[in-house]
Amino acid sequence: MTYALTLTGKTYGIKEVLKGLGFRWNPDMKAWKAIFNSKEEAEEIASRWVSEGVYGKVEQKVEKKYFVKESWIFNLESMHDKVWCLIIDMRDGKISAPFDVAGITVKSEDDLFELLDEASYLEGKAKSNRGVTGKEYGRIKDIVAWRVNARYATCMANGMSEADAGKCFEDM
Repeated sequence: MTYALTLTGKTYGIKEVLKGLGFRWNPDMKAWKAIFNSKEEAEEIASRWVSEGVYGKVEQKVEKKYFVKESWIFNLESMHDKVWCLIIDMRDGKISAPFDVAGITVKSEDDLFELLDEASYLEGKAKSNRGVTGKEYGRIKDIVAWRVNARYATCMANGMSEADAGKCFEDM
């Protein structure tokens, strides 16, 4: 659960402090806004400058949920196989670190196991029918884009026509 803290009033003198705490200025509201993981932390920060004319309002932030296409779930599933192949290739000396996979730089086998865990977690969330957060959706999108590009490169390397290999991108 996350909480939005909005600060108004005499904030000019503390604007650098607020920036350091992760606040952003909202010119339409003429207020500073930040998101916190605990209500207590947001309330504590809201109370810091009350005596100086700064007023805070804490609200529970309802996160928008996103639902993942079946083709993207398929790509998350196939990511497991691809990562296991990369682990085997590293162990056999066919590839060596560092290299990039789905937006991360792999420096060791441990990084691949972390990616495997992440893909499994995201796959489970995507299949749950409860939706995923915007951050999770963005990460799923990154993994799917990498997986589709890797599939396209494999098709091209194996002599498939560009038109046929390009069908990999229909998932996007």
